[in-house]
Amino acid sequence: MDIQLLEKKEKIDGIDLKYRVTQPEKYEDTVLILHGWGANSFSWHNVAYLLAEKGLRVVAIDLPGFGETPPPEDVWGTDDYVDFIWKFCKEIDLSKFFLIGHSFGGALATKFTYDHPTMVKRLVLCDAAAIRKERLNFRQKTAKFLSKAGSKVIADTPFYHFFEKMAYKLAGSYDYYKANPIMREIFKKIIIDDMSELARAIKNPCLIIWGREDMATPLEDAFIMNELIEGSYLKIINEARHNPYRTHPKEVAGAIINFLIK
Repeated sequence: MDIQLLEKKEKIDGIDLKYRVTQPEKYEDTVLILHGWGANSFSWHNVAYLLAEKGLRVVAIDLPGFGETPPPEDVWGTDDYVDFIWKFCKEIDLSKFFLIGHSFGGALATKFTYDHPTMVKRLVLCDAAAIRKERLNFRQKTAKFLSKAGSKVIADTPFYHFFEKMAYKLAGSYDYYKANPIMREIFKKIIIDDMSELARAIKNPCLIIWGREDMATPLEDAFIMNELIEGSYLKIINEARHNPYRTHPKEVAGAIINFLIK
C-alpha cells in the first residue's frame, strides 16, 4: 500500500500552523492527533504510519508554540487552544473524525470532545494530563520551596537561574523551565486545569492508553479517567512510561486500530 506523507501549513487567526498528513491512496476516516507538551506533529509518525496502513488518514498538528508553529502572542489557556483546534478543523473541512490526545494534548482532546461531541466519532486518550490533583511528595515539596525561595531570597544572585532550573526539574515540570517566556506563562495557566468534571460528561466511545511505569501522569490517573468516562476501555502498556507511542508504537497502534476499526 502506498502511503503519502505530506507537510502542510494553514493560517489560523494569524498563526501559520504546521501540520503533517499521513494517508493511504483511499480512505474514509480521518484521525486527528494532538501531541503533548514539548512534542510536535512528528512525534507520532511511527503510529501514524501504522494507522495509515490500515486505511486511515492521519492529521497531526504542531500546536501553537511547538514544532514549527509559532507561539501565540497572548497567554493562552486550554479554552484558547481548543478554540484554535476547532477553527483549524473548520478550515480544512474536518467535521467528524477520530481524536487522539497525548498528555497536554489529552487534556485538550478531553475539552474538545466535551465542547464538540458531535465532531468526535471516537476518542483516544494516551497518558492524558487531565487530572490535576496536587501530589506533594518530597521532591515536589522541595521544588515548591526552592521556587518560592528562589524568587524571594536569591533572585538578585548569580545562582537564581540554577535554583529555578533545579526546582522545576525536581517538580517534574522541567518543561516549564525550558519554555520561552510566553510559553512559560501558558504552562502555568494550563497546568492547573482539571478535566475531571468534563470527562464525567463525555459519552463518546473512548479508549484510554497508559504506560504502566508513567511517572509524569501516574497510572492511578488512568483508573480515574476510566471510571469518569462511562463505558471507556483501558489499555495498559507494560514497561512503558509517559510516551508509550514512542517506545511501544506497534502495541499502541494495535490497540488504537482495534478500537477505531470495528
